[in-house]
Amino acid sequence: MGLHAQGFIISLLVLLPNLIFIFFPPRSVPGSLDSVPLIFTLLERAGQITCFMMPILFGRMIAAEPLGVSAILMALCMLVYYGCWVRYYRSGRAFAVLFKPWLGIPVPMAVFPALYFLLLGVWLQSWLFVVPACLFAAGHLVNSWSVYGHVRS
Repeated sequence: MGLHAQGFIISLLVLLPNLIFIFFPPRSVPGSLDSVPLIFTLLERAGQITCFMMPILFGRMIAAEPLGVSAILMALCMLVYYGCWVRYYRSGRAFAVLFKPWLGIPVPMAVFPALYFLLLGVWLQSWLFVVPACLFAAGHLVNSWSVYGHVRS
């Protein structure tokens, strides 16, 4: 356990597009969206907080781990995720594009950050990282799928 720049970078890579999103919000946001059971929102939030804080708190452990296939797959997840953000901005910030499938993958802007954090747990071979990633994935995917269903219809 201990702080290290790599831990900050791992969290920042996912957060950066979301920080930009604050200043350039979507257009054409529906007036109301179907809500999902509260448990999924709670899982998503608990998973988000934990997934973003764990790499920071365990940065030294991450820095000590040699790069492997999981780390390469994490980088690919980020490339696809950033590509989805580019698609969103090129669309004129259309809300529906945030949930639009890409190459047959539904809600890719939810799938790829979830995979990124799951792969971090695999890379580190640590349940301490896998469990929060699963909580985040469950909540984020269900919430995003619900919104996608609403904007699709």
